[in-house]
Amino acid sequence: LGFLEPPADRQHELRRTIVVAMYTILLFLPVLFYGFEKGWPRAWVIFGGMVGLALLFFAGSGVWSARALWKLRHPALVPPPFESFSAEPEDSALAARAIGGGSSEEPRLSDPPVRS
Repeated sequence: LGFLEPPADRQHELRRTIVVAMYTILLFLPVLFYGFEKGWPRAWVIFGGMVGLALLFFAGSGVWSARALWKLRHPALVPPPFESFSAEPEDSALAARAIGGGSSEEPRLSDPPVRS
C-alpha cells in the first residue's frame, strides 16, 4: 500500500490527493444518485448532506491539487532582467571610430570614395 509511506516529493503528494479525490467521486456520487432517486428517506437526509459536503470537499481538493501540480510542472517563465542602456558607449575607441575620429588608415565617412 503506497499510501502508508510518506510521499517522495511534492508531485507525488499532489498526485495522491488527485487519486483520492477521484475515488471519492466514484464512491459518493452513486450514493447521491440513489438518494435523489429514492426521494431521500428521513434517515438518509443527514447522511446525504454529509456525503454531499464530503464530495464537495474532496472535489475541491482534487481540483486544487491538479492546479498546483500543473504549476509545479509548468513554472512561469521569468523574463531576463532588463538592462538599462546608458548614453555613454562602453568602448570609447569604437565610438570614436564610428563618429569619424578613428585611426588614419580608415577613410572618414565624409571623404569621397576613391576610384581606381
